[in-house]
Amino acid sequence: MRGQAVLSMSFTLLQVGCYNYLPLARSHLVPSTYLAVTLTESGRKSWLPIWAPTCWWSGRFLATTERGLVLSVAAVENQRGNVFEWKGESVVIPGEFVRRVEERRVARSKTVLLAGASVAGFLITYAAFGPGASGTDPMGTGAGPSPR
Repeated sequence: MRGQAVLSMSFTLLQVGCYNYLPLARSHLVPSTYLAVTLTESGRKSWLPIWAPTCWWSGRFLATTERGLVLSVAAVENQRGNVFEWKGESVVIPGEFVRRVEERRVARSKTVLLAGASVAGFLITYAAFGPGASGTDPMGTGAGPSPR
């Protein structure tokens, strides 16, 4: 049971993982790659006035057209750091408004460190408190006095 719990926790952490964003040339874009697109200052001010403070778009890359990058948007972040979740709507970001394109990649060292720290915390907690509490019976009334 103990091994299963540790294995399950490790697997979950590896699925969540930690990521790094690495610069990517526009010529190396591959459909379905998870990207973060940073807008230029002029793009931030003139493109879609309702998104004026928005400076960072993330989501899956779909295609490149003559109008710009087509992105299935997962999130948008403004200058204040507020992140707004999207549901995968397709947006064409004009090429002249793109300052930087970055690809999201798994950061193996961060993920291993997070998983190791989590497993260590679980094992320390398990050693401190044991497999379960022994203060009450299934009815919740307590174990009562010990027989003599």
